[in-house]
Amino acid sequence: MTVLVADVGGTNTRIGMSDGGVVTQISRYENDAYPSFDAVVAKYLSDVAKASLTGAVIAVAGPVTSTRAKLTNRDWSFDSAQLRAALPGAPKVFLINDLVALGHALPHLAEGQHSTLLSGAEQPLNSQRVVAGVGTGFNVCLLRDGAVMEAELGHASLPSSVGSVLHDALGDGAAQFTTNEAVLSGRGLSRLYQVMTGRSLAGAQIIAAADAGDCQSAREAVMLFARLLGCFSRELVFQYLPFGGIHFAGGAARGVLGSDARDAFVAAFLNDGPFHEQVAQVPVHVIADDLAALIGAARFFERG
Repeated sequence: MTVLVADVGGTNTRIGMSDGGVVTQISRYENDAYPSFDAVVAKYLSDVAKASLTGAVIAVAGPVTSTRAKLTNRDWSFDSAQLRAALPGAPKVFLINDLVALGHALPHLAEGQHSTLLSGAEQPLNSQRVVAGVGTGFNVCLLRDGAVMEAELGHASLPSSVGSVLHDALGDGAAQFTTNEAVLSGRGLSRLYQVMTGRSLAGAQIIAAADAGDCQSAREAVMLFARLLGCFSRELVFQYLPFGGIHFAGGAARGVLGSDARDAFVAAFLNDGPFHEQVAQVPVHVIADDLAALIGAARFFERG
């Protein structure tokens, strides 16, 4: 069986071919260079020259119904019937949320595909896990007993605990950050930096400048972002009881938590507030593999 799998984010699209859950022929495309996802797929298929497909699973960073999806951070829409007609062999097309794809990938990631920030309890109280995607946007999914449950938490209101840290750091500038995604994303980091400095930089550029050590304001923005993410992650503990672990994915998460800002995250996550002992039992990991969502899309198809 040959299955096309795709991970469509706000900034980039990754596409590959799966056979028996093994993904090969992977290509990455910058979305700014294409008017639509259909154009990206057409370019990919012209490169790989596949005569026929058995199926297709498209993981989208945005809300998904059974047959339609829309990117949150780009004006791209998806229709499974239209995609089926455009793909060779008219395969069955599945549209899923990108965090759902990551949830399906999680049990199949090897040791080198993720790293551990906090080990948590030796004997977890339950097996529930949360995947938190911190990339161009923000979202989570919950895993329990093999089931993957989707959400759109990026659009929910920012918790007061996070808002108070923002206000202490930014004063009246904190008022413009009203949702989780407005802060906890690559675009959120860019907005934090702009409020703090009056200058505009993309999230990836801010992280790179902080890592290079040649921009104190970039370092301060990354440190604040890490503290905010740590505070928010405490809220995830109480919302989902993920004693099996919180797993971060996405370029912003990898960049911030892969730097010395991880210490600011850990300090905020483990602060001596109420229920400190329960929070300390939760393991925290970072998914290092940028292609994990493709693995999850392939596994979703294999599960039928």
